[in-house]
Amino acid sequence: MKNIQSKVALVTGASMGIGAAVSKELARQGCKLALVARGREGLEKIAGEIRAAGGQAQVFPCDMGDAEAVARTVAAVEEAMGPIAILVNNAGAGTFKPLSEMSLKEAMLTVNLPFGAAIAACHAVVPSMISRREGQIVNLTSPASYMPLPYMVPYTSSRHAMMGLSLSLREELERHGIGVSLVCPAKVDTGYFERNDADFGWYPRLANWFPVLQPEQVAVEVVRAIRGNYREHIFPFSLRWAMRVFQKAPYLNLVVLKALGFFRPARQTKSDPIKDYDA
Repeated sequence: MKNIQSKVALVTGASMGIGAAVSKELARQGCKLALVARGREGLEKIAGEIRAAGGQAQVFPCDMGDAEAVARTVAAVEEAMGPIAILVNNAGAGTFKPLSEMSLKEAMLTVNLPFGAAIAACHAVVPSMISRREGQIVNLTSPASYMPLPYMVPYTSSRHAMMGLSLSLREELERHGIGVSLVCPAKVDTGYFERNDADFGWYPRLANWFPVLQPEQVAVEVVRAIRGNYREHIFPFSLRWAMRVFQKAPYLNLVVLKALGFFRPARQTKSDPIKDYDA
């Protein structure tokens, strides 16, 4: 979607981090922002910053884990602001630890956010986009979409599902003139790990190969993906290169990464001795 001036853009998880940065960047590019997240206070803060910079924004508090609430929110946005041209699925939550140490609530939360929320949001906006033959959907994900990461099984499963949603929906909607982009940054400095009891120590050590990004950097790349209708956008280049190499021979690469210790988490689990990750 090359022309995004005056288009209505709905961003989920917009009260902080990547969602807030994407909202501000889209506003700078001339979009009218519908800011969606659970907490009104955080949304009002971001909306105020957008308005102070000369942009347009309205807030729509919503529990993105409630599919019916998502549908109602999308309807409210379109009634108040007009047809949604851009949807950015960014809402996410979850904890990192062995599945055996998670509660069922913790495990299911990570599936519902982001995947359940993204399905509900897409389901709500797609009919209108098809009727207008216009729209761009962006699904934010992480490197967990590409690799079978242990000690974050629900999170990894949900991120794999985000990839499936994005790539298959793109094939379905392309003939209607609607674009779908999967955007995958490296680790981003958003405070996610502190807010979600997500200990980065459970990530494999290879995560340290890649630079930590700022939300504003991600926002610029999201807008680039929208304007260019990218199928996938993995960045920085070092991460894109690593993910493509892994996809060429995933089993062989797993063997090599384990042998070199790069697939080992930075901490030892209670249930599995660290030597299990030695070749």
